[in-house]
Amino acid sequence: MRTGRGIAVAAFGCAILTHHAARAQDATLHGVFTGSIGVTDNVTSAAEAEAEPSAGPEADGLATVSPGLIFTYTTPRTAQTLSYTFSTSLFFRHAEASSYSNVAAWTGRFVTSPRTSLTLGASGSQGQLNTFQLEQTPGTTTLQGNAGGTTNFVQGSFNEGFSFQPSPVWSLGQAATFAVYNPLLDHPQRTYSVTNTLNANRSFRHDVAALALSVGYTHFDNVPVTDTDPTTEDTYTSRDQLISTLVASWQHDLGRRFSSQLDLGGVVATDLAGGAGSLARPSGLAALRYLHERGDAAELAYTYAATPNVFLQQIQLSHMLTLRAAVPIRPAWHLSVEGSASAQLSQPLETNAEGDLDTGPTTLAVLTDVGLLWSPVIVIPDFALALRYQHANQRVEARTAALPDTRVVRNTLLLSVSGAFPRQMAPGSRISMTQPFGSAGPSGTPRQQTPSEPLEDEAPASAGAGDAAR
Repeated sequence: MRTGRGIAVAAFGCAILTHHAARAQDATLHGVFTGSIGVTDNVTSAAEAEAEPSAGPEADGLATVSPGLIFTYTTPRTAQTLSYTFSTSLFFRHAEASSYSNVAAWTGRFVTSPRTSLTLGASGSQGQLNTFQLEQTPGTTTLQGNAGGTTNFVQGSFNEGFSFQPSPVWSLGQAATFAVYNPLLDHPQRTYSVTNTLNANRSFRHDVAALALSVGYTHFDNVPVTDTDPTTEDTYTSRDQLISTLVASWQHDLGRRFSSQLDLGGVVATDLAGGAGSLARPSGLAALRYLHERGDAAELAYTYAATPNVFLQQIQLSHMLTLRAAVPIRPAWHLSVEGSASAQLSQPLETNAEGDLDTGPTTLAVLTDVGLLWSPVIVIPDFALALRYQHANQRVEARTAALPDTRVVRNTLLLSVSGAFPRQMAPGSRISMTQPFGSAGPSGTPRQQTPSEPLEDEAPASAGAGDAAR
């Protein structure tokens, strides 16, 4: 881990010393940094112990450091970004709970013709994972289960997207993603997944209609077989599941800064290895969004979908309600607030006692992450000081009535500082919007307002949701 820190510090210093030269030929180099210090009342995300309170959660102080580099190169027909980020969370009294990661990523967009474009991307990460993760900002925090404990891992992904615009108002898209997660354990619980999506979009003056078909295959290696008897030896199996989703989407502008979205469709899950058949469920999304030109944004969204969780080796059917916002409190004082609040009700897809594909124990999770930011951008470019509070609460239903439910509660308070050099002139949203089904995924650009239909002799507009790949 010391070697990773040294590389990150040296790279950050290089960005500061060489950024002027890097701007030649449409190239830019930015150094970014985030650091925090704070306290938590549950350092290992331990479950509440009813029989032995002393064996439950323990408090500790912590510090997080995350420097990185972002290099971009653009031409009239291409745009490429190469980034590296090192992140670490260090605990003062529980060193065994510390974690770190090295993440490198590349994305490129290529205009292949007046009506077509190609997007490619690749990323890789390596590190040590724990239940306590604070790498994301309050407005982008995601709610996802974790198996707990300390795990060394390597992870990689590749994505591709192609878009074609046959007319000024029609666009067709295709996107594919391959990902692998490999924990470095005695029985590595590897996960391989590949997804392909086709979509068609029709733009109107204030609306966009879309139809998306997505097929995803996931293979889980060395899945522990459920065993309530601790005296017997653990056994492992493999699991292959196919998720097919068909969804129709409608997006509508509500004035200059507000927009809405409604997705309706269905998902079919199929067990390919165990012969457990298929399970059909509805899927959908409803969202109300606000986006200001200066970067203020808010979203209230509800989704019901099937998604793989590589940490728990499960495909989960989940209801999720999320509120995200980043708005100014007192512009004259450079004060703003950003954060998210999420509630999720999820069930894993697994084989029941009769050998049929069914849903497992229910998990109810709540996550609140709020930060008060002071950002004197006139004095120091892209600098922010934040007071951040995070509350996590998760309850997992027991498999049998004789066992109690498992509940994990954690509260964290942090003082953080972040910055970028040189200043990134283009303001961006500090929250991550929920993306449409069949779109680029979390990294895609949320739609804020649909332009009017172009005239027949005008150049075609940019392609729709299939432009970028996750």
